[in-house]
Amino acid sequence: MEPALPDDVVAAVINYNTAELTAECVRSLLDTGVQRILVLDNGSANADFERLRSQTSQPQGRVRVIRSEENLGFAPGSNFLIEEALRDTRCRHVLLVNSDAVVDAKGLEACLQAMRDSRHDLMGGRMLKPPIEGQAPSVDSLGITLYKCLLASNRQSTADAYLGPTGGFAIYSRAFLEEVKQLHGHVFDPAFFCYAEDTDLCVRARLLRFSVGYCDQAVAYHAGQASTSGEYNDFILYHGIRNSIWMAAKSLPLSILLTHLPWVVLLHGGIVLRHALQGRWRTLWRLYRDALCGMPRVLRDRRVVQGSRRISAEEFRSHIDRQFYERRFLHGAIGDLFRHSRRAPRV
Repeated sequence: MEPALPDDVVAAVINYNTAELTAECVRSLLDTGVQRILVLDNGSANADFERLRSQTSQPQGRVRVIRSEENLGFAPGSNFLIEEALRDTRCRHVLLVNSDAVVDAKGLEACLQAMRDSRHDLMGGRMLKPPIEGQAPSVDSLGITLYKCLLASNRQSTADAYLGPTGGFAIYSRAFLEEVKQLHGHVFDPAFFCYAEDTDLCVRARLLRFSVGYCDQAVAYHAGQASTSGEYNDFILYHGIRNSIWMAAKSLPLSILLTHLPWVVLLHGGIVLRHALQGRWRTLWRLYRDALCGMPRVLRDRRVVQGSRRISAEEFRSHIDRQFYERRFLHGAIGDLFRHSRRAPRV
């Protein structure tokens, strides 16, 4: 029997050539008792869209599939779904879920209850990787952590600073969505296309002093990067780093940027060295060139964001983790450099 969830939650899911996974995500949402689910097909191949439509046609009235002929990207696509959700006057919360996630009914119920009890405007929870045979599920994400190099990553421990929920599973209040759109002109920055748009939104939410909560209960099992083949590639490098530069330049207070500048320089020096040694010169050139070319727009947006903030830079500083960067990725990057140096021919 389905859980009795309040009738004020609208779930939003984006599909891009992941019909089977998206249908499984939708079924898990139906099992939680969510009554209204919006699915945007983001310019998928026709065959994938037809599979999606056939597998989500029932029950009628609870799932609505909307087709876009072009790939809008995660940020503009999510904005579109949020607009559609808010057209429903009953909607008080929008649940944003990745298409490759399976939602846990008890976790969602606990998350919504904690959100209402504490009157949070943004809410996240414990996302786990699907269990491997014979092993317990491992952590995928406990939300977003912003590190002192001003690059964000998936939070791996509750001891790490919590910026806010990841876009893979996030619940937003109607009041927050309407106000941030009114103040900044959008919910997610559409220029980001995908990656770091959820970090940018959480930073702006903190600057506006909205209440951000976390429920340490498993809310979803996340396969991870299904629409980008699950591997770190040039697409992820380009959008992830370019957008992180834009996020910092637009949304972080000036004193934060200045005091963290040495760490930022160290980070980007490491990024260039690591990926240049891997032969990604063209992607590096393109991402830093495009990040610079986009700065006039970013700085115009910065005036709006900083003009509307309601907390001081010192108050915001408490949301930045003291670590340079997430240990797992940092160790991986250092390992890549050592492995390359050992392979290099000796003269």
